[in-house]
Amino acid sequence: MKKGKWMYSMGMLVVLIASLIFGSIGASKSAEASGESVKKVVGYYTSWGAKDRDYQVEDIDGTNLTHINYAFADICWNGVHGNPSVGNPGSKTWKCQDKSIPLQSKKIPNGTVVLGDPEIDVQRAYGKKTVKDCNRAECGNFAKLADLKEKHPHIKTLIAVGGWSWSNRFSDAAADPATRKVFAKSSVEFIRAYGFDGVDLDWEYPVEGGLEGNSLRPEDKENYTSLLQEIRNELDKAEKEDGKQYLLTIAAGISGSFIKNTELSKIAGIVDWINLMTYDFHGGWETTTNHNAPLYFSKNDPNNSWGLTVKESVERYKAAKVPMDKVTLGLPFYGKGWTGVDGGGQNGEYQTATPGSNGSFLPQGTWDDAASGITGIFDYGDLAANYINKKGYKRYWNDEAKVPFLYNQRTKSFISYDDRESIGHKTDFIESQDMEGAMIWDLSLDCRTSGKYTCKGDTLLQKISDDLLEGGIKGPDQGGINHVNVTYTITSKWGSGSIFQIRIKNSGTSPIDDWKVEFDYAGEIQQIWNGRIISESQHHYVIKNDQWNKKINPGETVTIGGEGRGPAPAVITNVAVNEMD
Repeated sequence: MKKGKWMYSMGMLVVLIASLIFGSIGASKSAEASGESVKKVVGYYTSWGAKDRDYQVEDIDGTNLTHINYAFADICWNGVHGNPSVGNPGSKTWKCQDKSIPLQSKKIPNGTVVLGDPEIDVQRAYGKKTVKDCNRAECGNFAKLADLKEKHPHIKTLIAVGGWSWSNRFSDAAADPATRKVFAKSSVEFIRAYGFDGVDLDWEYPVEGGLEGNSLRPEDKENYTSLLQEIRNELDKAEKEDGKQYLLTIAAGISGSFIKNTELSKIAGIVDWINLMTYDFHGGWETTTNHNAPLYFSKNDPNNSWGLTVKESVERYKAAKVPMDKVTLGLPFYGKGWTGVDGGGQNGEYQTATPGSNGSFLPQGTWDDAASGITGIFDYGDLAANYINKKGYKRYWNDEAKVPFLYNQRTKSFISYDDRESIGHKTDFIESQDMEGAMIWDLSLDCRTSGKYTCKGDTLLQKISDDLLEGGIKGPDQGGINHVNVTYTITSKWGSGSIFQIRIKNSGTSPIDDWKVEFDYAGEIQQIWNGRIISESQHHYVIKNDQWNKKINPGETVTIGGEGRGPAPAVITNVAVNEMD
């Protein structure tokens, strides 16, 4: 075979990826040492988005995200998963055991993390995947996510477990050391089997709240901490065995009761970060119009004493001794509406809604149908395409709360939502509070083309990226050859020292034989393992393979490790992979 060359001009891409990874392991971020501002942008992608809403994984804008949380996996109990609660749309349960899914082909113990929707998650036909692949649970959205990460190597994916509909068995699973162990071990098996980089727990809610019929107990407060610690222990073991980092995060409520019913300061020391659900402050359970996610309180808000604002929620977390660099701020890509609302001299804001002939004061939302009922919830994309200053709806701005709203005088309809202006105030708030970044619920609701609307304007995601990621994380310039991916990761650090990994993946169709990797490194490399230094000059290093790992077959990855010392600590730039001459 002719000797070939594959080259990256990595530059700031590697610096940015390394900075993001530093933050995810709970250490001081390199961004702080260098003066740069690097944040996380975490987007939730829902499995049902790929169905009726036709928002596919390949539609995700990977340049503007750092992490994707896939919603949701579920918890198996007594052989089934799902939630029969009358408050849960569909009220369905399914058998956990499924012979077509290798991880679920045998009897499933209580507390096991299982697929939420096997057909869309791992079985739906995709691309060049064969029927045999799909029968081995190697297709569907999970295969698409793997391809997305090939295209955008900086992205990390986490499987989100639970959610509003599927939190019914968290309390049971967390209550006993044996089921906590099952949950933790099955979480690791899940992310290994399906290619995820971590686990996100969305328990709604410990001790009290959530859907009617959810298991609840006073001991949930301590048990939640114990469950997270058990998962963290198993992830730590897997990190050593697999030579990669695994993340653990949670989605967390903002109410005083959630804070009272959890050990947040302890949890913050276990997880990589907390995704704060700073939305749903108001909605269809109230007869008075209000804002879904106000940043600050407004003097006219009749509920000011409740502390239902983004700022006051963050203050509660500070009081609970949660470090702000362990918190992402939740940003909603949707709005909420009421009908039967008189203007009241305030364009419908903070006014009482009168039920219509159907007994409801909610308008029909973007995706409302017979199964969901009338929710009054609108995608931002729908609002931008069909409502904002259209069809009798006029946009107004509350400069105290820093949020927009719509009012239609003819139909007496009020809609609260977020747009690029309000998102800008929230990203400023993230920066001012030194928070870890932003979390989005959910990606499918942004400005796009769907079966319900055609939105061609600027996206909310791009605004977040412009503010927090300086416009996005671009893919590497590979000179038209794209079958080698190099990822640099710092696994631990102290002062100016660090332990790092360099992963070289052959994503082409031909083997790479007798390889070497070269790069610039601002510091000094003290030692290398799984390879050897053959040249070093003016901080430019060339590292050759060991005899046992000299050949990288298509689809395979080799990992070399090292110890370095240098500023910030140092990262690698100007990376090139060659075959030896």
